[in-house]
Amino acid sequence: KTMKASGFLLLYNLVESTMRSAIEAIFDELQSKRISFDEIRPELKKIVLKNLKNRNHDKVISNLTAISIDIINAGFDKQKLFSGNIDGRKIQETAKEYGFSCTTDHANTGHGEDLKTVKENRNDLAHGIKSFAEVGRDKSADDLLKIQEKVVNYLRQILQNIETYLANQEYLDSSTTTP
Repeated sequence: KTMKASGFLLLYNLVESTMRSAIEAIFDELQSKRISFDEIRPELKKIVLKNLKNRNHDKVISNLTAISIDIINAGFDKQKLFSGNIDGRKIQETAKEYGFSCTTDHANTGHGEDLKTVKENRNDLAHGIKSFAEVGRDKSADDLLKIQEKVVNYLRQILQNIETYLANQEYLDSSTTTP
């Protein structure tokens, strides 16, 4: 039972770290290509400005040299991403926020529906609501393996969507780019 409960924790950590790294890759791409704030899509502008609002303004100002480029990096805070509440719905919201596709093959991924179970079990364990034995008794080892397979397939397809987003520079504002 404890091993199965630990499996949920491992799966949750895989999901959160994968998505955090994927979003970080978007900001790394913007920084490495020196994309200016004026060039990014409106959804990303909102994210950058929202994140800037919550940062130490003195620190932000001291790090800005070329404001239209540096503001994007200053507006990224990977510590604030997800924080224990990521599931399929949150990934879909994030995809919409950033403008990348969240479409996946339902037969192989369940569109991330199993992530809700993973998140709930993780949160129950993290907050002491349930013991490892309680979480472990609710699912068989086969159930956990099926959940793990769908979760990994879902993440793999989301990462492919983000790779496409980056390769096609879908982070750019299409109304300001020239054909």
